Amino acid sequence: MTFRELKRLYAANKISRRDFLAAAAAIGALGAATTVGIPPARAATPKKGGKMRMGKAHGQTTDTLDPGTAENGFTIPLMLGMHGFLTEVGGDGSVQPCLAESWEASADASMWTFKLRPGLTFHSGKSVTADDVIASINHHRGKDSTSAAAPLVQPVVEIGSDGPNTVVFRLASGNADFPFILTDYHLPIGPAKDGKLDWKSGDGCGAYKLDKF
Repeated sequence: MTFRELKRLYAANKISRRDFLAAAAAIGALGAATTVGIPPARAATPKKGGKMRMGKAHGQTTDTLDPGTAENGFTIPLMLGMHGFLTEVGGDGSVQPCLAESWEASADASMWTFKLRPGLTFHSGKSVTADDVIASINHHRGKDSTSAAAPLVQPVVEIGSDGPNTVVFRLASGNADFPFILTDYHLPIGPAKDGKLDWKSGDGCGAYKLDKF
């Protein structure tokens, strides 16, 4: 039905005002979709190259690359873009593997063992190891920590490694949600230097490489 035909029905009192408005809205939406030429859904073939420009608000001159201080609409996407995390939240809301390919808990959920994916590297070419994970999480721990994630990792009593690709967390008590906690944007995995997180280097292992900050 066209809009002209709909008007004719309304003028002849064949339809109510409510039905007229509802039908007119539907016709308008259909017409807009037809005008735009919305294509059928299909999987696009990835193409390397090109450039994407993105304007982000909320940045300020005091922002740094320290993940513990990320707190606005500029630094949070920056952390998520340039860094990798042990786990991530999937589209269905469940916890999914990211840098960690698997994890398992003790019977009381107070001991968690994470196995890293083999062959992981930072943008600099440095391999991602258990030592990097330990330094990254320890950055937010301790009485002198200024990280916003300090309360999240406060239950962590000890972090150790069982080889270069296995990290073991011991918690003060059982926590079945611990893998979900590690998806927090304050807790990316960065390179270790002298046993501490080298966040100033800007080196990451995420989807995007930092060129200049």
